Order: sequence, then C-alpha cells, then structure tokens
Amino acid sequence: MEKIRKAWISDEGKNQFFIHDVYIFGGTMKKIFLVFLIFISASVVAVEKQPGEYEPKDFSHLIGMQGFSDSLLKMHFTLYHGYVKNTNLLIRLIEESQGYTFGALQRRFGWEFDGMRLHEFYFENLGGKKPFDHSSALNKMLDRDFGSFKKWKEDFIATGLMRGIGWAILYFDPKADRLFNVWINEHDLGHLAGGDLILVMDVWEHAYITEYGLDRAKYIENFFKNIDWDAVSSRFHNAVIRR
Repeated sequence: MEKIRKAWISDEGKNQFFIHDVYIFGGTMKKIFLVFLIFISASVVAVEKQPGEYEPKDFSHLIGMQGFSDSLLKMHFTLYHGYVKNTNLLIRLIEESQGYTFGALQRRFGWEFDGMRLHEFYFENLGGKKPFDHSSALNKMLDRDFGSFKKWKEDFIATGLMRGIGWAILYFDPKADRLFNVWINEHDLGHLAGGDLILVMDVWEHAYITEYGLDRAKYIENFFKNIDWDAVSSRFHNAVIRR
C-alpha cells in the first residue's frame, strides 16, 4: 500500500473537510480509488447554508455518454460537488479567521475554487454529437496559430499526456489575439492571466482511472469523441467579441 498525501482543514473541531488522500492497493486500486473519491465529497460536514453560496450545477444529461460509464460520471459529479462545498466553507472560514490561519486558508482558496470552476468548464464542453466545423472562425485561428487543426489536436493531446496531475486547456489570449495549449498543474498553477478558457480537459486520475486504468491516451481519445464543439465555439466567439 502506498500513501501519497493526506491533508485536513478544521475549524476548531466544528467543521472539517478532506483535501487529498490517495491509497493504492495493488489489484484493487480501482475500487479503493472510487471509494476514496466518494469520501472526499462526503467528508464535508454539513453547515448552515449562507446567502450567496455557490450551488453545484446539474450535469446528469451526460449520463450515457460514449466511453464514460455511468459510475465514472456519477463519481466525478460527486467529487465536483465536494469542491463546491469546500469553496463555500473556505469563504466562511476566511471571514472568521485571522493571522496565520487566515493566510493558510486564503492560500488554499484558489485551489478549491479552481477545482470547482474547472470541473464546470470540463463538463460543459462534453456531451456533443456534432463533428468539429472546419469552416468555423475557431478553425481559422487554429490553422493560423498551430498550422492546422490536426497539428493543434496533436499538440493538445501531447499536453494532456504530460506526466503529473492537472488539466490541459486551450486558452485564448485577447491581448495578443492568439491561442495557446496550456498545462495547468493541479488546479491553480499555470493559468494565463487575462486569458479565456476555450476547451478544458481534466487529466487528473479521477477523470479516467476507474474506466481506463493508466491508459490516459485512450481516455483522451474518447474525450475528443464527446466534445461539445458548439459550446467550445460559443466560448471562442464570446472571447473574441470581448477583446
């Protein structure tokens, strides 16, 4: 058994939530991993709902998506709900804290918030049925910045296959009017300031390991089969007109 990391945050024993704790048990890794991910969300102790709190979005329409079992998606939704709960909890704890505790919680906030928001971007750009429109404005910019759609896709996949846990994101820089494929370490390291997120792919193990084991390439292949290109093109259009 290998223990990778464990961390808790507590509020004088009243509230407690689990950050990250991974155990690998040989051949039973998938089952243990699934239990661990469900535990992350369930570990948030219920607190009284406050005005203005974030609410988890409903992505149940993705159930039945090709290449993603119902159990994988439901587990992933549960994990996403945990980020929403932890974001709300941190907001409250930060307001009530001071000194060293304030600094520690403030530093943690971006990690939980980005974990929440990136999952929303991810789920929102899935569930598509239409192929990519090679006559679109997005394709024209991909051709200009990467040479072709094919070369962009190869670069994006290569980014997603990098060692580590995180995200592969197609970013639009409105200042320079160009596109970049970017690796985000964990949730909060590597974002392009002022950039717009166009396509978001989760490459944390929880996104695929119960379905594909360590075969991240196969997961990425099926991710591309399910991209909602209308949602992606809409993000790009909105980013361009906001320049």
